Amino acid sequence: MEETQKISKKSMSPILVLGVLVILAVLGGAFYLYSSRGSKEERVEQKSVQTAVQNKQKFVDTEDGKKAFKIFPGEMSADAKNALTGFDLKTKNLSNGVTEVTLVAKKQEYTTQTLTVKQGESVYFIEKFGLDDNKNENIDNSLKDDSAFVVDANGYLVK
Repeated sequence: MEETQKISKKSMSPILVLGVLVILAVLGGAFYLYSSRGSKEERVEQKSVQTAVQNKQKFVDTEDGKKAFKIFPGEMSADAKNALTGFDLKTKNLSNGVTEVTLVAKKQEYTTQTLTVKQGESVYFIEKFGLDDNKNENIDNSLKDDSAFVVDANGYLVK
C-alpha cells in the first residue's frame, strides 16, 4: 500500500509542473497582448504624425490636432491643464530663444517627454482619452494615449 501512495505522489509532480507552466504561459500571453496594444497605438500615432509632416499638412487639420491643447508658450486653458493630468510641465531656457520643455510623468511606468522648442514654435499636448485620468489624485491611468508635439509658427509639425 505504501508503494502505491509513493507512486501516486510521484505521478502528481509532473502534473503540477505542467499546470504551473500552463498558468505562466497564459499570463505571459496576456501580458504580451496588453503591452503590444500600446505599441500599436504608438505606431498609428507616429504614422499619423509622419504623414502630416511629409504632406506638409497643418497640425490643426490632422485627426490628432483636433484633440490637442496648446501648453507652451503662454497661459494654458483649463482644458489644457486637465489634459496634462499625470504630468508636471517644466521649462528651461537654453540659448538663442530655445526652450527645453519637459513633461515629467507622475507614474514611473510612463516616459517623461522632453522637447526642444525654438522661438516662434509652440507645444501641443494630445490627450486622446481623458476619461482614463484620475484628476483627484492627479495621475493618468493610461500609459499610451498622451503625446506632445512641436508646431512651427506656420502651424506645421516640426520633425
